[in-house]
Amino acid sequence: VTSRFGKRLFTIFFKTYSEKLWGISCTDLDSDFAAQRIKKLSLFEAVKNALFQSKGNKHATLVDQFAYPFGGTGSVYENMQQLISARGGRVYLNTGVERVNTHLGTARSLTLENGETREYDHIVSTMPISILLERLPEVPAVIVEQAKKLTFRNTILVYLRVDRPDLFTDQWLYVHDPSVEVGRVTNFRNWLPSVYGDSSSSILCLEYWCNFDDPLWSQEDDHLIETASNEIVRTGLVEEGEVKAGHVVRLPRCYTVYFKGYREVMKPVESYLNTVEGLHAIGRYGSYKYNNQDHSILMGLRVAENILDGTQHDLWAINTDYEVYQESSVITKTGLQPKDT
Repeated sequence: VTSRFGKRLFTIFFKTYSEKLWGISCTDLDSDFAAQRIKKLSLFEAVKNALFQSKGNKHATLVDQFAYPFGGTGSVYENMQQLISARGGRVYLNTGVERVNTHLGTARSLTLENGETREYDHIVSTMPISILLERLPEVPAVIVEQAKKLTFRNTILVYLRVDRPDLFTDQWLYVHDPSVEVGRVTNFRNWLPSVYGDSSSSILCLEYWCNFDDPLWSQEDDHLIETASNEIVRTGLVEEGEVKAGHVVRLPRCYTVYFKGYREVMKPVESYLNTVEGLHAIGRYGSYKYNNQDHSILMGLRVAENILDGTQHDLWAINTDYEVYQESSVITKTGLQPKDT
């Protein structure tokens, strides 16, 4: 980052935010993180984008529009559940997995937290990879120890209802200021009119990141809402007294931490999991990849092809820099349109 943008811009726009997110110094972060997120972007390209307002821009880092489902991103997974149910499948929610059982080197069944055991032809796991290895039998101790080195960051989402419709025009803002703990602010009123309907208020989401042993993770909801309310006022985005209500959501193990040397830690873990027939580890948590939703869904499609069609897609190779696939639609002013073939 420093070589492309200079130390000054690195300090202002990358360092503080990244250290809030990952909880470690940038000197301890692997270069993979920056390489995937800024790809081939340079200072020249960023300046050109600012001057010409994205005309001809091909860098994903500088996109100025995105597609968002009318019912929110949750509707994508609700539709998946409906399709599965329509085809005779079942989706079990709040059903914890206690053990992944193997027989002669092949994953055969799951033992659930309620003691029930269910058999399957294939098991596709998206649980954090370190937990998966803890719940497999007879994993070599050296592999378990390697997996324990793979760390995750937790996210706390603090939603605030603000009694004003016109707070700011951006969909989200990254907060680099080290004097506040919040790292990102999302304004859902700027996403879709269907999100807010007839309401004259705005819903903001303030993101905080921490580890399990950080005091922030165990704070009471009321205290978190008070902290978020005070910090959003300090940013100048909201006036004193405009926050009317709040709600807290905690998301454990949200981000895979690309600490320096993590690839060397992952190699034996990947190699071992490849020896367990019928077991497929995918997704951000399951494969320890800093993937977006689209890449994680792509992993699901690819593993289905491997299972059903006998293809040999390398699922470990799919990441945010995975560009060997084509979007099926393009974004227009009226919504998504099928891409011409």
